[in-house]
Amino acid sequence: MMEQQEGLLYNGHENDEGVMLINESVRRNSSSASTDSGRGADCSTTVSHITSNTSMRRDRLVAASHFGSQRSLWCELPEVKSAGLLDVLDEDMKKLQEAFFEVITSEASYLRSLNILITHFMAAPELLGSKGTSSVISNEERKQLFSNIFAVRDCSERLLCDLESRLEANLVLTDVCDILCEHFSTNFDPYVMYCSNQVYQDRTLKRLKCENAAFMSCIQRLESDRQCQGLDMRSFLMLPMQRVTRYPLLVIAILDRIGTDTEQQRTAQAALHLANQVVISCNEGARRMERTEQLLEIERRLIYKSSDLRRIPLVSSGRYLVKQGSLMHLTEIKPKTILQPRQHAHSLYLFLFSDILMITKKKLNGTFVCKDYATRKFVDIEPVEADSPKVFPGALVNLTSKPHLFICTLMHNARGKQTELLIAYSVVLGGFQCSNPEEKIYADWDCPQATVVHAYAASQEDELSLEKGDLINILRKMPDGWFYGERVRDSKGGWFPSSYVQQVLNDHVRAKNYRQRLRVIQVCHS
Repeated sequence: MMEQQEGLLYNGHENDEGVMLINESVRRNSSSASTDSGRGADCSTTVSHITSNTSMRRDRLVAASHFGSQRSLWCELPEVKSAGLLDVLDEDMKKLQEAFFEVITSEASYLRSLNILITHFMAAPELLGSKGTSSVISNEERKQLFSNIFAVRDCSERLLCDLESRLEANLVLTDVCDILCEHFSTNFDPYVMYCSNQVYQDRTLKRLKCENAAFMSCIQRLESDRQCQGLDMRSFLMLPMQRVTRYPLLVIAILDRIGTDTEQQRTAQAALHLANQVVISCNEGARRMERTEQLLEIERRLIYKSSDLRRIPLVSSGRYLVKQGSLMHLTEIKPKTILQPRQHAHSLYLFLFSDILMITKKKLNGTFVCKDYATRKFVDIEPVEADSPKVFPGALVNLTSKPHLFICTLMHNARGKQTELLIAYSVVLGGFQCSNPEEKIYADWDCPQATVVHAYAASQEDELSLEKGDLINILRKMPDGWFYGERVRDSKGGWFPSSYVQQVLNDHVRAKNYRQRLRVIQVCHS
């Protein structure tokens, strides 16, 4: 049906010439009406250097509400009504047009709100940093608050200009997903940067509200303006994050209204995939920045007192904090006389990172004195019972409750030695467990690696193509000879035959050897 309706507009059939002439008339009239892209005082040319060549005024994309809180519908456009399109198109086509049109109108509404953030809040004399004599915040605080909002605004402006041009070309839209694909794949890096800086933005805004009375007074005054419609400044700062999550929903609405196995569907599916990738990139950027902040805070409070303990930089690519907390370390004190050995319990504070276990002592001033550390794959955890011969007599004396016990063995610690600690309480430090005893699953921080010795071309969507020389992290091994892994160079994952790769010696293999040696020693001493 959709192809038939497109024929009404583009194929010069005799019965459809009237519609074509009406459409052409609409295009000519609107082209001569104005070259204004619709930016008013809230979106002035002093803010954006990008202009639209379309003649569809942006105030027509936003409904009668003076502040643009409502969006217009495609069927309400005067040009659509005057062209008689509502009498020509069937209901399915009208619904598809509304889905296409919502992408445009929602972008126009979003851009209008972004410009309120820029021209009303950011341009306020009190928030200009060193650029204004009456500013109540510093340049650094201004940067942390507004980040790269200009680049984000320009990104939206470019997208809206292309969408407007498509609407200007023909009132009956054939697609907008191809435009979305182009912009999602090439122009949306500013969104990733903006979302990544959210942790700084939130922290700075909260601090200024608590500590800077002049800032709080300024913000309250700005927020009380009618154009803010009762929304606070943070609501405007959150607009880019909210907009990114809105794109997949808009594309899904289009997918629900187009035919299957068509070029439109394939384009929409590609747009949905790219929209989801943008969301993932923004989330990962924000999470990565938050994790980096957490590592920096721990490193700032970390003290190394032992001269034989090498200081390690905590902030490293891919590293993040998994768990932290206090545990009780039980040690045996053997007296020089015939008296019974006695127990000594002291508190340790452990940081479990994605690749390292760090053992520290927490001080009253909030700092942590590093005692030892080991690569996570060289840490062995063995739960033990209170009556185990590995637990020295009197270990639980003076403890208020019966704790869980485990022996934490650093098979290769910071000093290159093996050391054991009897710990009261429990914490999961091990890898994944699998219900299938013939299948092996590895954590990404402790997995075997292999190099590709024969090229392999994937024949299924869930398979991984291999090029000779590629380094692969192996995450799963199946009994039928198939491995699941990720290419180190691009982190792409998939299944492949094990015969095409050869395992290499890495820390996972070394840790496995250490663990086997530890088990032999434990058996000999039992």
